[in-house]
Amino acid sequence: MSYDDWSDAAAPAGRRLVLCLGVLALAGFGLSSFALLHQHGLVAGERNERRSEVTQLRQRVDALQARDASLTGRLNRREAGTARLAARVLRSVFTVEAGPRLGSAFAAWSDDGATYLVTANHVVAGESQVTLVRRGGSWSGAVQATDRRDDLALIRMDGHPVGADPLWSRPRDAGRPRPGDQVMLVGSPFGLAGTVTTGVVSRVSTKLIQTDAAANPGNSGGPAVDAQGRIVGVLVAGGGENINFAVPILRACIRLRSC
Repeated sequence: MSYDDWSDAAAPAGRRLVLCLGVLALAGFGLSSFALLHQHGLVAGERNERRSEVTQLRQRVDALQARDASLTGRLNRREAGTARLAARVLRSVFTVEAGPRLGSAFAAWSDDGATYLVTANHVVAGESQVTLVRRGGSWSGAVQATDRRDDLALIRMDGHPVGADPLWSRPRDAGRPRPGDQVMLVGSPFGLAGTVTTGVVSRVSTKLIQTDAAANPGNSGGPAVDAQGRIVGVLVAGGGENINFAVPILRACIRLRSC
């Protein structure tokens, strides 16, 4: 076979080889394009998922921030309310000087030109006259009635000191605390007039209210007030470790007041 004959015979085979290579190239290109498009789709889908997650996280953060702002606002309002309540109650609380003893008393009600103050019996025990001190002023008080069993006493003071509004004008206005309620104690521990502490009621019985609000000698006879400003009891004793006891104010209806 001559060179020309070989060339003519080889030409179709060469063309077929070129065609096969072209088809393979196109197939490879197609597969590469498909793989690229598929990968692009996966990346786009994952990106959308991440964007959705970021959006959800932002919404959660916004919700938490809004909740935090709400709680902060409530706390600020509660603190402001406690300060206003303390300021109002303080005006009606007196330091009791009964011989060598110091205690506290609060204006409970008024009648016939006199102010009646409730205190603890052990503060005024054995005394018929006491001195009541508030904001640098002093008044004489007469021990009107006592209840040794419940450790309560009643002092009568002529007149109405300015700002000393009665805290228990009507018996039915007494508070009835439950365990877990907030309570405020106001008095004169160690003779330090105008002292306010707050705590939680931990136990309530017919005769005593137990609280963890701090109290010290001199607080005896001071009022225990609930968050609504109602008198709930009269502080009479402390057991240490901030375990203190108040007599429910309605116990005063037994011997001190006609309710």
